[in-house]
Amino acid sequence: MRDLEALVDHYLTEWSSSGWAHAFHSLVELGPVALSELEKRFSSTRDDALRAEIVVIVRHLHTDLSVPLFEAALADRSPEVWKAALDGLVDLASPEAIALLERSRTQPPAGTAEAEWESWVSEALDQARDQDATRV
Repeated sequence: MRDLEALVDHYLTEWSSSGWAHAFHSLVELGPVALSELEKRFSSTRDDALRAEIVVIVRHLHTDLSVPLFEAALADRSPEVWKAALDGLVDLASPEAIALLERSRTQPPAGTAEAEWESWVSEALDQARDQDATRV
């Protein structure tokens, strides 16, 4: 587990420098096993851009195990972060993702107007439902 922590830390550091493309692909290739370390970094950093990038990476893991991180991201004060979470939930379009979108519709993060939030979440919910319907 220590090796995974060091590896995720290495790639996130590389992401911050010039090696973002390599870091992105390497983290995605680690797969869902990296999720717990990414969640820790998401929770511990104050850097809005890094939190948003972590959500983007997790989005590409394509697993329902990411729903709790997306839920935390939806409550983030940074629009960059919660919009990345909405994108991830739309991509996932699983019953769990759709249920989270439904629950979140009336719970805007601090600093976000209710009307703006409702519009974004409703659009994401429509897109997720459309994707889910095409999978059947």
